[in-house]
Amino acid sequence: MPIRHFDISQLKETRLGIDGNYWIRKVVAKENAVTAMGGLPLRLVETIERELEGYKSNGIQPIFVFSGLSIIRKDKPFSTEDSRPSHRAAGWDFYDRGKVDLALSNWASSSGINSAELLNTVIHILNKNKVEFIRAPYSAWAQLAFMYTHPRQLVNAVCGGSELLMWDIDKMITTIDFEKGNYHWVSKRTVLQDLHVSDEQFLDICILAGFEYCPTFPPLNTSQVSFTFNGVHDLIKQHKTGFNAVQAYSDNVTVSKTNYIDAFCRARCAVKYHLVINEEGEVKPMNVENAPNDIHEFIGYRLPDEIYYYLMRGLIGPQSINSLVSGVLIESAPLDNGESIEYHNFLTQLLNIRTQTLSLLTQPLHPFYKTRKVSSYFWFEPNEEQIMRHQPTENRADCTSLNTIYEKTSSWNVPKEFIEQELKTQNVNEIDIKFCIESVENESKASETISQDQHILIEKNEIVANVLWKTLEIRDFLSCSKHIYTPWGQALSTAFKSTTITQPESLLTALELIRFEVLTNKEYSKTYSQPLGDEFQKKNIVLLSRALSLLPMNLKSSPWSGPLNRDLLVFNSFVKALNRSYRNLCEMLTLSLFLNNLVKKDRTDYYQIADSLPYLADPNVALGLVCKHYLERIVEGQSPVEALSSTEKTFPTCICVKSDLEKGFEFWQQLFKAVESLEKSQSITANTFNMFADANQWLNQNKF
Repeated sequence: MPIRHFDISQLKETRLGIDGNYWIRKVVAKENAVTAMGGLPLRLVETIERELEGYKSNGIQPIFVFSGLSIIRKDKPFSTEDSRPSHRAAGWDFYDRGKVDLALSNWASSSGINSAELLNTVIHILNKNKVEFIRAPYSAWAQLAFMYTHPRQLVNAVCGGSELLMWDIDKMITTIDFEKGNYHWVSKRTVLQDLHVSDEQFLDICILAGFEYCPTFPPLNTSQVSFTFNGVHDLIKQHKTGFNAVQAYSDNVTVSKTNYIDAFCRARCAVKYHLVINEEGEVKPMNVENAPNDIHEFIGYRLPDEIYYYLMRGLIGPQSINSLVSGVLIESAPLDNGESIEYHNFLTQLLNIRTQTLSLLTQPLHPFYKTRKVSSYFWFEPNEEQIMRHQPTENRADCTSLNTIYEKTSSWNVPKEFIEQELKTQNVNEIDIKFCIESVENESKASETISQDQHILIEKNEIVANVLWKTLEIRDFLSCSKHIYTPWGQALSTAFKSTTITQPESLLTALELIRFEVLTNKEYSKTYSQPLGDEFQKKNIVLLSRALSLLPMNLKSSPWSGPLNRDLLVFNSFVKALNRSYRNLCEMLTLSLFLNNLVKKDRTDYYQIADSLPYLADPNVALGLVCKHYLERIVEGQSPVEALSSTEKTFPTCICVKSDLEKGFEFWQQLFKAVESLEKSQSITANTFNMFADANQWLNQNKF
């Protein structure tokens, strides 16, 4: 039981190891409208920075430990029912009937945004505030236990959820209340004494009760018997050990059907022999002297220590590596529930990018991984296997072939002298997509980027620029031979030169979605509502609001207030899936440079490199909602000034509707210049160009 109200001053000068995912769930206030908008909680930055100030003002040095790779699972994809889509659908049903409170309640039950989706932004905030963090090779729980029990006491205390007690931790802090100036903690010895069980029996109780690695023991959780912790405790007291208990129920249908005995044994081994990274960067099992030889059976196939190290330092995220190790890439239903045929087809099209990403990861690894079967499974076809053929292919010489991608990762090896000169010429300080496009604006400049001799990339800017150039080549914006523009690269360049607005990621996403025929004025096969106006006006509003929803909006640090729209959320699902695929591609390109010894490895700016790559966070649909509302007021007969005034009153969460709409309209002009370039090169159909031209002309007549 927790001991309450210890004065926080007792933690002064403490190195406190914190379970990062537990901490995020604790401190980030639930914003139920996020499920209906996408993106990040609006109060995320303010909440975290206030929390960090609490540690600083009380003299506590926090060290956040986040989980890395998932341990391998034996259950089939989608073998457990996902209740989230039904809660989300019920929420929209209530919203359409005007019952907003019930809608928000159902969205809250859908667990719309999990901590893993916030992690890039959270780590960005920690880095900005110079707060220490690491990613464990696998579980943060095991890594914290290692740090706490280390002879050098790498942390003086730990803070997290009850799962931490499953490891060798004698006491832990559960909550810290900076406002009240106190904290609560739990003593494991007291818990064992109260339960009258041994350490090993306590571990069995926790596993049978159910946690991330193992479901609740089925006979304890049926329609006839409700689960209670006392029930698990009594079971262990009766049978002495967890294995005896599950073995006694081996003939039980629910136990045999779920293969629970195997799941229990695997979970127990995963706790006792979990892999952790030590201070030398080596990944070893806990209790190494007793560890079995088949750790890969319950943790996962072993990777080079170098990969775990880059994961720990924040250079890369775990998603692509998880897919390779587990052999599956699972695509669950998005926030809008993904009911349109267009979204289903889009995910199949994205397999090309995702397969390219896997090929980059496997190229420097052991041959086992190069031939490892990896399949994608979609929630709408849970039994259909989409094999991701990331192995090299024969007789393909095009730039996007797997051979070219992973044999010529170093084809971009541009020295720092060129990059530094370009930064001065463009009068910018940061490397981004716009910089990389403009630095090869003619054949003469492009020829300077073609490497004659290989050299080691040393500085962060060199690494980031070469990764982005290679990304643009893989996605057919730059040619692989001469590094010059393709028609799509020319469109990107034309757009950048048309205005001073800098939204390179949003523009790149827009062009990709035009290429995928997703950013259109057409209704999707599953449409939930229609904007106001006649058919011509409706189509223009659909296209314009989708395009503007690609941009971030300046919002107050408060819950969202204003109308919502499920159809814009549908479009946001396309954006989110594409952007995350791009992010993983960039990360694996970066990792490939490191594993192939093409960069200086001994450095201190691993995370700064990752932080400079695009698509750090998911966008929401706020500006699309604002645009839609403004244009609908125009359709109703209001003047642009009246429509703007109405929009400002309708969306009080927005800091400045006028300036954000101006930014959105300027972005639209930029995008239209790109579309004109694509039409000139005959890279898009006449119908596609006409829909953008119609919307552009109509918007120009109705802007304030």
